[in-house]
Amino acid sequence: MSRRRRALLALLTLLLVTGTSSCVSLPRTGPVHSRSVANDGEGETLVDYTPAGPKPGSAPVPLVDNWLTSMTATPLNTYVAREFLTDSSSTSWVPERGTVVYGSQELVSRPDGVVMLRLRDVVELDDRGGWRGDPTAGAGHDYLLRLVREDGQWRISHPPDRLLIPREHFESQYQQFLLYFVNSSAQVMVPEPVYVPRGRQAPTLLIAGLLKGPEKDLEGVERTFFPRGTALDGISVPVTRLGTAEVPLSDDVLDADNDQLKLVFAQLAWTLSQVPGVQRLKITVRGTPIDVSGSSQDVRVDDFSELDPSLAWASTALYGVRDRRVVSYTSQGEARTTGPFGVLGLAPRWIAVDPLSQHIAGVTPDGHRVLEANLEAATGRAAGLPDTRTVYSTGTPVLRPAYDLFGALWLLDRSRAGARLSVVRSGVIRTLTAPGVSGFPVSRFLVSRDGTRLVSEVRRAGRDRLFVSRLRRDAQGRVLSVSTAHGLTIDGAPDVIRDIAWRTPAVVAVLAAPSGGGSEVLLAKVDGSSDAADLGVEATPFRGRAVRMVTAPSSGAPVYVETSSGGLYVLSSHGVWKRSSIRAGLRAPTFVG
Repeated sequence: MSRRRRALLALLTLLLVTGTSSCVSLPRTGPVHSRSVANDGEGETLVDYTPAGPKPGSAPVPLVDNWLTSMTATPLNTYVAREFLTDSSSTSWVPERGTVVYGSQELVSRPDGVVMLRLRDVVELDDRGGWRGDPTAGAGHDYLLRLVREDGQWRISHPPDRLLIPREHFESQYQQFLLYFVNSSAQVMVPEPVYVPRGRQAPTLLIAGLLKGPEKDLEGVERTFFPRGTALDGISVPVTRLGTAEVPLSDDVLDADNDQLKLVFAQLAWTLSQVPGVQRLKITVRGTPIDVSGSSQDVRVDDFSELDPSLAWASTALYGVRDRRVVSYTSQGEARTTGPFGVLGLAPRWIAVDPLSQHIAGVTPDGHRVLEANLEAATGRAAGLPDTRTVYSTGTPVLRPAYDLFGALWLLDRSRAGARLSVVRSGVIRTLTAPGVSGFPVSRFLVSRDGTRLVSEVRRAGRDRLFVSRLRRDAQGRVLSVSTAHGLTIDGAPDVIRDIAWRTPAVVAVLAAPSGGGSEVLLAKVDGSSDAADLGVEATPFRGRAVRMVTAPSSGAPVYVETSSGGLYVLSSHGVWKRSSIRAGLRAPTFVG
């Protein structure tokens, strides 16, 4: 590429380019140097790496090999990678369209400057870092790269519009973050996982992804409150030494009214709060800060806790069945509830309590019926059997039920024809079709507290597998439909699953039975990504046969496992299982939801 064209390209792209579709492209130009960068939040130090450009006289295969290496530049940029391309391809190449992560590569020389690039053990990320797994079903990618001579040097023509990086680079430099959108009724945030490089680029890449809005197939599941056309109006989202992130937006954001603008701030705050060191944020338009009416121009990133997808306001009490009656367990100790389930010896097989701790549902001992009642009795009167109502009566049997944010009760009946999914709201029962779940042998299911995800445990080909579906609703929270279920990868890939529970709004904890005996808690991310995660500490395997696991997605919630003899063990902060202070014999323990 000529010096004149390089200068023009540097002037036009200048570190980061903001497109009309709210997409930030990878840095193409800028200062080239190496130095240490800020802590990534996990105790590691990221070091800048600038790979070498093409060597004069390089043959096609070594040139392609070095081009692959150039895409591992840290911080992420494509300045050196474009030097390996022809002049026209250097300006037309759009690696922002997605990322291919490969486990191995093979380069095969072909006649006339053609190189076959074979990538195997691949997974893909979409244009904002969303996990797409392996779309090749194990076949990998074969790219036929054509090289031509420019000024006597081989250069690559028309490379694939993808960033191609080795797995070790992805695992060491990328981190999973969450983009936060808003549920259909604008009551809570909905997290969507993405992978972006750690370090100083993370805020810019996260906000660029957020501005693209929800994926098209998630209409009715979540929404964004950024006015149409809102884009980044600068080269980056800088963070000051005092921890304030400045988000420069186009003037389209000024179309938002005060209520909408509050949710814009909330989406930004929840997304940026994950970046180490970011404590506050402000939005600027053409350099002028804007604010939510009546507030300061910058806000704390934790100012919108009422929109927590884990429902931070929900009760933290543990509920269960003792001596045929429902009890609650709090820091004050154990006490029977005063409603029908706490007074009468109904001996429910399973129970569920709504997030507000107002209602309780119980499956009868035979599994055929589901009763619902107030959790506590009205002041001044004793509860009795007439205070219960039958909401389902044809179970064969009914699995453990669940409540969602809207107080709707979810039921899954294992009929002879397979799983039958129903939802009860305001006394009205609806049977839903859940592709990939309905009609299959389902053992357990979960509904996320934000009401947007359904996770099902299905027995297939002799193994227990997890699947996730998305729940579409109208603005009043009524369920419209259930999407086709997609498989989740579990770290450790167990054959037998004994229980599942929400650990965070985007992670499911899995109680597994390893082949060597005992029990262990594994994790499954809702996007299906297979990299390992943990519970905040390294959890040791449980020595014994645990039959049940209890935890909640709220921050700091304990993790319990229950043995076949009714003993409860809790995971300590050191990752060791210890006997709980809760007296043995508590059946069907559960948190709200």
